Amino acid sequence: MASPVLRGMLKQAKGVGHKRLISIHGVQHDAVRVFIRFLYSSCYEQEEMKELVLPLLVLSHAFVVPQLKRICEQQLENSLLTLDNVVDVFQLSLLCDAPRLVLLTHRMILRNIKAVSATEGWIAMKRSHPALEKEILESMIYEEQMEKERIRKLNERKIYLQLYEAMEALVHICRDGCRTIGPCDKDLKDDQKPCTYEACKGIELLVRHFAGCKLRVLGGCIHCKRMWQLLELHSRLCADSGSCRVPLCRNFKDKVKKEFKKDEMKRKILAKKILSTKRIGGEPFFLSSKSISSY
Repeated sequence: MASPVLRGMLKQAKGVGHKRLISIHGVQHDAVRVFIRFLYSSCYEQEEMKELVLPLLVLSHAFVVPQLKRICEQQLENSLLTLDNVVDVFQLSLLCDAPRLVLLTHRMILRNIKAVSATEGWIAMKRSHPALEKEILESMIYEEQMEKERIRKLNERKIYLQLYEAMEALVHICRDGCRTIGPCDKDLKDDQKPCTYEACKGIELLVRHFAGCKLRVLGGCIHCKRMWQLLELHSRLCADSGSCRVPLCRNFKDKVKKEFKKDEMKRKILAKKILSTKRIGGEPFFLSSKSISSY
C-alpha cells in the first residue's frame, strides 16, 4: 500500500496459480533491502542512507514513494552533496523530477566548475551526455553575463543615489544654510547640530571652490564643471524655479526652453523641405492640406 506501483503489480498477480516474481534491476541488493524495509516501517539507518542515498532516490521515484523521496532529497541538500557526486546527483535529479535538487546541484557545479570538471562524474557525463555538458557550459556563460549586468545596475543605482543625495544637500545649503555656509539672509552658527545630509560636506567644498575659482570662465576646471552639471541637473528636476533659492535655477530652465524651441523650429523646417521635395502631382497621403499650410 505504500507504493502504488508495487500495489498495481501485486494486483495483476492475483488469481495466478504460481508465485509472482518482481525483479528490480540497476541498483544494489542492499539498496532494495533498505527500500523494502522502509515500505513496511518508514524507518532507515543513517549510515545506510549515507551510503545508498542515490539508488534510494531512484527507487523512491520509480515506485512512487514520495516520503522516501523527500528524505533522500533533504539528506543530499543538507550533508551528502559533494564535489565528487554533484554531477551524478544533477543527472539523477533531472531523471527523477526533483527540481529543487536540480537547481542546487546546478548552482554548485557553476560555482566550482574547475574542480567539478576534473571529477569522474563529469568525464562520464561528457562521454555519455555531451549535450548536457554543452547546456551546463552555456548556462555558465549566461550566469556570468547576468552577474555582470547585475553589478552594472548596482553601480548605476549607486551613482543615481549619490546624485540624489547631492541634489538634496545643494537645496539644503542654498535654502536653509548649513553651519558656516548658506544664503545671506540666514543667521549661521558654527555650534549648530551636526548636519544629517551625508553629501553636505562635499557640496560645501564644491560651492566654496566654485565661488573663488578663476578658471571656471574658461571651462578648464574639472571641479567647476561638476558644479555646473549639478546646477543644470537641479534645474531640470526643480518643480518651482520661481521660488527656488538655488543659484541659476531659472536661468537654466529658460535656456532649456529656448533650446527646445530652436530644435522644434529645425524639425519644422526639415519637414517642410521634405514635403516640398516629394509633393509631385498632389499632396502627400499622410498630411491634409491644412497641416501642410501650417508649415
